Amino acid sequence: MFHGPRFDVYAEDDQGIIYDFEMQNEDQHDLAERISIYQGNLSRQALYAGQPFKKRKRTVVFFICDHDPYGLGWPSYALKVELVGCPNFSVDNKETNVIVNLKTDVSQLTQAQREMVAYFNDGIVSGAFSQKLAAAVAAVKADAIRGGIYMTIEEYAALKSAYAREQALKEGLEQGEEEAQAAYDNAMAAHA
Repeated sequence: MFHGPRFDVYAEDDQGIIYDFEMQNEDQHDLAERISIYQGNLSRQALYAGQPFKKRKRTVVFFICDHDPYGLGWPSYALKVELVGCPNFSVDNKETNVIVNLKTDVSQLTQAQREMVAYFNDGIVSGAFSQKLAAAVAAVKADAIRGGIYMTIEEYAALKSAYAREQALKEGLEQGEEEAQAAYDNAMAAHA
């Protein structure tokens, strides 16, 4: 069975652009792979069977992170496809990926950006933008039709369990390496 994403917030605007907004509360060091999977799922909805490829709808994935995935301190990161060897040549495949860093220094942000950061970090509604944001979130959460595209508690638990197993395995390997090194050192010291 293949891994399929469940969207946190899925929307389409009046221009036909499809959006996915995802909250990333923990740094699992798999953001690029996650973005790729979410874009892949949006792409399946961006073109109807029989349509020419030029008719593909634009898709946008936003990952709102409570950590700085690249450690540069930027408020957001926009990812793009470029031609290898020609970094100034962008390839527009009608996919946009944006990572929002909620741990950025807010002093350089616009008012709307500061409101967004305060809303996601602390749940504070402090102005017109964050009021609209809070209303949009409440509307999506209340929409029973969209319930099927949210991650169920069982799926969330399975994902957390997989991450926990991965972390335990990593820690177990590190502990095993330390114990093996200590045993080797003791054996060398005994024979010296």
